Amino acid sequence: IPCNLLGNRLYQGVRTGYFFPKGGLSMEIKERVRAMEDELVELRRYFHAHPEPSWKEFNTQKKIMTYLDELGIPYVPSTTSGLVATLKGPHSSDHIIGIRADIDALPIKEETGAPYASEKEGTMHACGHDTHITILLGTAKVLAAMKDELTVTVRFLFQPAEEEIANSGATYMKDEPLVKECERLIALHIWSKIPVGTASLRYGPVMSAADTFDVYIEGKGGHGALPHQTIDPIVAGAEFVNALQTVVSREVNPLEPAVLSVTTFQAGTTSNVIPASAHLSGTARTFSPTLREAYPGILRRVARGVGETSRAKIRTEYHFGPPPTINDAACVDTGRRACETVFGKDHVVDWELQMGGEDFAKYDNPKALLLLGGGFADASRRYPQHSPHYDIDERALLLGVEYFAEYVREWEKELSK
Repeated sequence: IPCNLLGNRLYQGVRTGYFFPKGGLSMEIKERVRAMEDELVELRRYFHAHPEPSWKEFNTQKKIMTYLDELGIPYVPSTTSGLVATLKGPHSSDHIIGIRADIDALPIKEETGAPYASEKEGTMHACGHDTHITILLGTAKVLAAMKDELTVTVRFLFQPAEEEIANSGATYMKDEPLVKECERLIALHIWSKIPVGTASLRYGPVMSAADTFDVYIEGKGGHGALPHQTIDPIVAGAEFVNALQTVVSREVNPLEPAVLSVTTFQAGTTSNVIPASAHLSGTARTFSPTLREAYPGILRRVARGVGETSRAKIRTEYHFGPPPTINDAACVDTGRRACETVFGKDHVVDWELQMGGEDFAKYDNPKALLLLGGGFADASRRYPQHSPHYDIDERALLLGVEYFAEYVREWEKELSK
C-alpha cells in the first residue's frame, strides 16, 4: 500500500522503503527490478565478502561469467581479469551503448562487523565496487528479459584495477575494439555521503585528475651528534614539504580547486644516525588540464630550490593517473531524463566536485558518470569511501539498476526521433 509523500509526487515502496516517482517510470523495468531485490542483495553481499585486489579479480571474473552464462549473454575476457559482454536483440541496431563497472577491491582491513564482511584479511570492498558489479549484472538481467524490445546494442564492461592509479584497467580496456565501438559510455559510482534515493549527474567536471609523484633525496649520512659533517636529507625533505605548501596558496587561482599533498616520508633506521637518503611520495589533484601539465615542472623547480639551500641532490618523478572526469553534455541530457524518471526531479542534485579520481575518465568515448546515493538515513553511518567502516544502504541497488535500464530506453527514444 503506497503512502503519498512530497505533495503526492512520490510514493514509498513498502518492502524497500525507498522512493519512486508516480508515473513515468517504465512499469516493466520497475517490476522486473523490484522482483530482483533479494537476488541483488545476495549478489552484493557475495562480492563484498569475497573481495580481490587490482589485477587479481579472477574469482570475481568467474562469478560474473557464470551469471552471464545463465542469462545467455555472450562475453569475451578482457584486460586480464575483466570481461566485455554484448546484448543484441533481434531488433537491435548497430548503435552501441556501453555500461561500465569496476570490479577490484582495496588493501584495507574491514572493520564494519557486518555479517557479510570480507573473508579475505586485509582486502575490502571499501569503495563500493561490489555494488557496481551487482548493479551492472542486475541491469544485464533486466535488459536480457527485454531483449526482443531492444532497438540498440548494449555492451557491459566489467573493468579490473580501477584503484591502480598509475596502471589502471581503463588504460587498457579503453583501447579494446569492442569498447571503442561504443557511441557513448555510462557508469555510476555509489556515494556514501549522498542519501539513498538521491543522485547527482553533473554537467562538466565531476572528479579531479589523480596523479602521484615520488621525491628522492640524496644527502650525506653521519653521526647524529655531528650534523655539520652530514648533508641531512630529513631536513631537506622537511623544507621540500613546507615549500610545496606555498604552491597552491600562492601560485594557483584561489577559485580553482587544487591539491599537492605529500603523503609518505621515509628516512632513517635509528635515533643516532643521520641517514644518507630519504624518499617522499604524494598526490596531485586538479580539474584543470593546464595546471595538471604544469605540476611536474613545479615539483622540479621546488626540488632545485631546496636542493640549493640544503646541498642535497633532489630528484622528482611524476606519474600521470586518470585525467579529470568530465561529463559529456549530450550524455548528461539523456541521463537527466532517466534520473527524473527514476529518482524524481527533486532528488536529482548537483553534488559538490570531488577531488577523488576515477579512471573512467581515461575512456575516449563520450561519457557520463552518475553519483548514486548510498548513504544511510542515520548520517553517523555514512563513512567515506576507503574507510574500513565503509558500507552502503542496499536499497540503492535497485535504483542503480533502474537508472541504467532507463538510460538505455531514453537513448532509444532519442535515436528513434
